[in-house]
Amino acid sequence: MISVQKLLEGKKINKIFTLTPEHMVIDALDLMAQNNIGAVMVMEGERLAGIFSERDYARRVVLQGKTS
Repeated sequence: MISVQKLLEGKKINKIFTLTPEHMVIDALDLMAQNNIGAVMVMEGERLAGIFSERDYARRVVLQGKTS
């Protein structure tokens, strides 16, 4: 089994993208689109508050008929 570190070393992007809980959903979508990524870490200072992904958007926004 491969380690997470080895998996990440094979990626072209070596930067971590983060937002705060105060950001809007559209901000997260824009950040993901600009950087060709599928998820961003949501940080409260140095603490990981969660992860927001394209899957979250699809299931919690689009499929429930909400808007960004």
